[in-house]
Amino acid sequence: MKAVNKFVGLAIIWSVLLLVLGACGESSTTSQPAATSTTVNVSTTVAATTATLSTTIAATTATTSVATTTKATMTTIATTNPATATQNVAPVVPPTFTIGPTPQPAALMTSWAKDGVCYEIFVRSFFDSNGDGIGDLKGLISKLDYLNDGNPNSTKSLGVNCLWLMPITASPSYHGYDPTDYYKVNPDYGTNEDFKTLIQEAHKRGIYVITDMVFNHTSNQSDWFKQAASDPKSPYRDWYIFQPTDPGYKGPWGAQAWWQNPLGNGYYYAVFDKSQPDLNFRNPAVTKQMYDVTRFWLQDMGADGFRFDAAKHLIEDGPNQINTPETHAWWRDFHKFYTSLKPDAFTIGEVNGSSGELSGYYPDQLDDYFDFDLAQNFVSSANDGDAAFVTLTQSANTEWPLQRYGTFLTNHDQARVGSVLAGNNAKLKMAATAYLTMTGLPFVYYGEEIGMQGIKPDESIRTPLQWTGDIKNGGFTKGTPWEALDQSVATANVQTEDTDPNSLLNLYRKLIHLRRAHPALSQGEMLPVDHNQSGLATYLRHAGNEDVLVVLNMTGAEIQNPKLTVAQSQLASGQYIAQVLLDISNTAGKIAPLTVGDKGAVKDYAITANLPGHSGYILLLKKS
Repeated sequence: MKAVNKFVGLAIIWSVLLLVLGACGESSTTSQPAATSTTVNVSTTVAATTATLSTTIAATTATTSVATTTKATMTTIATTNPATATQNVAPVVPPTFTIGPTPQPAALMTSWAKDGVCYEIFVRSFFDSNGDGIGDLKGLISKLDYLNDGNPNSTKSLGVNCLWLMPITASPSYHGYDPTDYYKVNPDYGTNEDFKTLIQEAHKRGIYVITDMVFNHTSNQSDWFKQAASDPKSPYRDWYIFQPTDPGYKGPWGAQAWWQNPLGNGYYYAVFDKSQPDLNFRNPAVTKQMYDVTRFWLQDMGADGFRFDAAKHLIEDGPNQINTPETHAWWRDFHKFYTSLKPDAFTIGEVNGSSGELSGYYPDQLDDYFDFDLAQNFVSSANDGDAAFVTLTQSANTEWPLQRYGTFLTNHDQARVGSVLAGNNAKLKMAATAYLTMTGLPFVYYGEEIGMQGIKPDESIRTPLQWTGDIKNGGFTKGTPWEALDQSVATANVQTEDTDPNSLLNLYRKLIHLRRAHPALSQGEMLPVDHNQSGLATYLRHAGNEDVLVVLNMTGAEIQNPKLTVAQSQLASGQYIAQVLLDISNTAGKIAPLTVGDKGAVKDYAITANLPGHSGYILLLKKS
């Protein structure tokens, strides 16, 4: 799902908002129960009318326990006594954003993410264990060895150590991005106990599991929303954003954001779709509930962290709907909360936008964020035959030191990379090698490793994984798949590629195992290497006593006599042998020894006589 505002004086922002909205500390898009409604004079200052977010959260979570968490499920809300519940709903006080010292970059607390490679899974499409045509958790458990069999020397598993599961909580939709019960696994996928079994079996293999968490909104079928929409006096009315009349403004991308209440009077705010009403995080009760959800999944269910959907949309300020100061403030305090529960929990956020937007979230909110600009560049470099991704990666490392970002090619919201690159296996191999040898934490979208194809609509980019070449079910199910398989199934499938040493699947296996085995590739610094040819991507990766040189011909044409130059590097002076860790296209070229001068300088290193089109090497530099 789907530009960060530079922070100007807070008083100026609030003064303008007060004139527009007509109330201090209260968005006009919010309607409260009569018992808690408060009117404040416009001239009242922000300091006198708002409390800090951390104070609000502390007050609303101090008495929370795991026992009460499990009772506060969305399915029991319908039986809650409104009179009792209303007593627990505090007046809505907008969280404030206080500009303090610039936070300093810090390394991740999550050790497994430092050498990690993650794999994004749509459970509905991974593997069906019971023949109903829908993938499930038991099916995923049965296929864990495909992902990582627990043997670091294995050549038959991908070797990933992290799974990102798209939403698995109860939901009325096929995709799950509209939860109805945050505390219950979608019955289509199994039970809460099945998830706990998944965690146990994954951990045995050295795999960590993060789940997609949708905090921004719920389904309009949730009991929370049904009560809020049907009863203006319900304590859940202010869990959402209601207005007596349509405020008239559109969403951030110009689409409709306000919808007529189907169960009563007024309008409600839902930025993505009318079926997905936004929660009101200006209400401390909503924050408390989401803290309970977090505690439940980290402590009761054993999850290792979360991917947060629509992270930049959390708290709106009237027409200012993305990347607001209040959103940043909420995530800052949330980071303190979840690390207090589980210090090594890992979080990554979806902030789909420019690099400038991401910079507002670094480094003291979530752990990582997906870099969409860089992802697009990996794919376009492979498609166009250029090395632009090297420069953009260098920029990312300057913006976000210590590699606090996630890399990928495409994900569940985009046309599959197999289709973008028109099924060209050579280009797919170059794209894979580029991002799996670069900095950041890589995420492989299920099926990418076999070249699955698919373009919009969304169902067509989330089709079942192609285990075999059977066009009817692809080895995914014994029944009828919930969605027809892509036509690429005949050639792009696990069974066919498993035994082909030159397949895309086996290249992914080699790349992932190499990355996880060599700290220079997983954690090392990246230094671009100059050269004399266009379309050539060359860079050094360095960590500790290990140095790796990556040389990729991104074009389809042969490059003659490539020469590499480095003005200064981490390499000690002397003679080096370039040991081939991976020959991308099995070209078997003769690699020349390397001479390094003072300050790690390299001058016109004639690495090999020629580089065929779409070929390359990953080389371990060892002193001779």
